Amino acid sequence: MPTYEASYPPNLYRASRPRATRRRLPSLQIGNIQLGHAIKRLFTLVNLLRLVWVIVLWWGERGVFKRSIRACQWQNWERWPEGATPERMVLIADPQLVDGNTYPGRNSLFLGLTEFYVDNYMHRAWQYVETILSSDATIFLGDLFDGGRRWDHDTWVAEYKRFMRVFPTYPGKLTLFEVAGNHDIGLGDTIVVEALQRFTAYFGQPSREIEIGNHSIVILDTDSMMNTNNADIYGPPRAFFDALVKSTDENTLPRIVLSHIPFYRAPDTPCGPKREGRPALPISRGYQYQTVLDSELSLEILEKLHPVAIFSGDDHDACRHVHTYSEGARATVEFTVKSFSIAMGVSYPAFEMVSLWNPAEGTKMGQPTVQTKLCVLPSQFDIFRQYFKVLVLTFVLAFVGAARTWRTSKKYGRPGLDYLASDKDNDKGNKTYRTYPTTARFLQAYLQRVQRSKWVLRAMGRPGTLKREFMDRLVRVGSVAGGVYLWLLFRDVV
Repeated sequence: MPTYEASYPPNLYRASRPRATRRRLPSLQIGNIQLGHAIKRLFTLVNLLRLVWVIVLWWGERGVFKRSIRACQWQNWERWPEGATPERMVLIADPQLVDGNTYPGRNSLFLGLTEFYVDNYMHRAWQYVETILSSDATIFLGDLFDGGRRWDHDTWVAEYKRFMRVFPTYPGKLTLFEVAGNHDIGLGDTIVVEALQRFTAYFGQPSREIEIGNHSIVILDTDSMMNTNNADIYGPPRAFFDALVKSTDENTLPRIVLSHIPFYRAPDTPCGPKREGRPALPISRGYQYQTVLDSELSLEILEKLHPVAIFSGDDHDACRHVHTYSEGARATVEFTVKSFSIAMGVSYPAFEMVSLWNPAEGTKMGQPTVQTKLCVLPSQFDIFRQYFKVLVLTFVLAFVGAARTWRTSKKYGRPGLDYLASDKDNDKGNKTYRTYPTTARFLQAYLQRVQRSKWVLRAMGRPGTLKREFMDRLVRVGSVAGGVYLWLLFRDVV
């Protein structure tokens, strides 16, 4: 005698067998929730895509920054003798806050978005630099602003507050913003006196000397030293420089010079392998800018101060050059630091790490007392590129899943479930529905009315259609991914 199962076609057997003979998930139940059914609903394509988005967004907004900076930990590249206790310094060049001067004529909406993303990028990187690396001092190498030399006082103060939100100082940490850039005050004979006075009042003297790691760190206002028509501008930095020269003797600590503008070198001098753009630093000048110092001023500083190293900014890209002087008897290496901003023409922003260790006998024996590393930050465009790849994957998998569900509903004549609603949810006699709080029931009813409106039906498609199944998956994935992205983006908003 044929069995019960044999009386049905194979393709309908599983769907038509009596309820008592069907395979069931474990019937463990917590309250009104069947655990087996809940687990089955958990492992879905939509939830898989949600998980992928959460992982990728966390990587792009947090993980990639931490990984890049942790790879630059001091102990990973310092090569001091065992037992050495170096002091450490971080140099940041050309943050150059984006404003209307950066992209003249750009739509205000796009300009605002650019400012937001650039500020958030630098703020996030700054936080990890300060907390992960724990240097003894951080010094900025000028061009804190883009239009600082052109603003009126009220605008400048507003941008100053914005700058301090992007780069907040940490208690007990030496942070200096005193190196003046040409975008902050102008350059040479085109320096704006009011801008120079304002910069000095808020950030301090652009020329000074400090001691870090048994080294003399000399901050030179070379922008003002190139001025020739106003003694109030070139007088203070020139007097500071002359006094420094007079105090030089055999007991002077090794000097490190910080200048916003790079020192002069011959045209087409290669900059080394760490440079992104053209291999040589360009030699040119124009209104309120000059790519290198005058050759006479560069040589004078080298001959009179004999620095062991020079660090500069302004060019936005990395450059390493060895200056020879005193008829080739002396040499000083100069490091031009990459911009810290993603809006300054480099794909990978960076900052310079400087380790200083100078025991009393080290200088006399001629041992190197300075070690450096250029720490490269992630590319924001690479991060967006990964987001785009996951977006394409989401569209493809959502369409495949929607097509399978749509074909199944057509085959068995079952209409697709409505968005944010189902027959079970609409059943007022259902036990689960009765357990909802009053507020939740009203919210559910409102959402059901919204999803039946004409504009939602036009955008999402009618229930049971392929478009509706596809859009349903996109909305469910996008609601979670968008919420996580906004939370990560605005959690550290400046």
